This record gives sequence, C-alpha cells and structure tokens, in this order.
Amino acid sequence: FAVDHEGALHLDDVLTRRTRLSIESPDRGVSAARVVAAIMADALGWDEATVAREIDSYDKRVEAERESQQAVDDRTADARRLGAEDVRGTLG
Repeated sequence: FAVDHEGALHLDDVLTRRTRLSIESPDRGVSAARVVAAIMADALGWDEATVAREIDSYDKRVEAERESQQAVDDRTADARRLGAEDVRGTLG
C-alpha cells in the first residue's frame, strides 16, 4: 500500500514514516526489514543489490539512532544520528 498508493520509494520511509515500526516495535523494525524490502522489491523492480543496500542503510540508521540516545548532549546526539547516510540522497 505504501508503495502503490503513497509513493514510498525506500525501506526507511516505509519503516519510519508509513508504518512507524521504527518507534512502535522494540527492535525498531529491524526484524521486519528483509520481508518488507522483499515486498517493496516486487512492486518497485529492485534487484538483490538494491534490496541489500536498502536493508543496510536502514540497519545503519537504527544503529545511529541508538548511539545518539547514549549521548550526553544534543549536539553529540545530532551528530551521531546524522552520521548514518540518508538513502534518499539530497535534493537540489
């Protein structure tokens, strides 16, 4: 649904924004990532390399979020969280 009707193009988008698994599940959606990526791959025509890249990117995002929550100040927390590359790239 997120891909077909809402325009989601990345695993990160589905797990963090469309379903909120990243904040609703204890493992932040990591255990669902492969299954969700496979479903998205069918809809978006992803090859195995793209699936692997999407899963790796999501895993790194979750790791960065966990590290940021151990920081003692906001500046350090932000730097740690932003250390994970955004798979969506940049605009403009």
